[in-house]
Amino acid sequence: MKNRWTFGNSIREFWKTGKAGVALFFISIFVLIYGNTALEFEVSRGWNGHESVQNVMKDISSFVPVGGAIVAMIIGGIDFIMLLSDWYAERNKRLRQIAREEGKTEGIAEGEAKERELWIAWNNRRLEAEAKGEKFNEPPPTETQHLTE
Repeated sequence: MKNRWTFGNSIREFWKTGKAGVALFFISIFVLIYGNTALEFEVSRGWNGHESVQNVMKDISSFVPVGGAIVAMIIGGIDFIMLLSDWYAERNKRLRQIAREEGKTEGIAEGEAKERELWIAWNNRRLEAEAKGEKFNEPPPTETQHLTE
């Protein structure tokens, strides 16, 4: 489980620092694919030398903004998913902190109740011994005593 979180954190760190490189890589891939398609189309129509090169370059240059927009949407989607993931992780962290604080409060109240029960039981035994006229030598409950019970 820890390896999964380590891997996820390394991907997050890479995404924070290397996102621009990923975007340029994807834009380059899209432009290469589109450029190849434009070149094949121009060749299928009959190669006209310089005019065909101009047509291919014109097609590629008109596609670059479209490819950039597609990559921006993909990267924006990934950023949005990471934003939601960070928000969810922070929310869970806050909820665990609140639960831990409530647990401490409940634990303190429970400990106080146990200590009160020990003192009441000790006092009842002391009062019984006094009523019977017996000597009562039992020491009062201590903090370490109720922790061990």
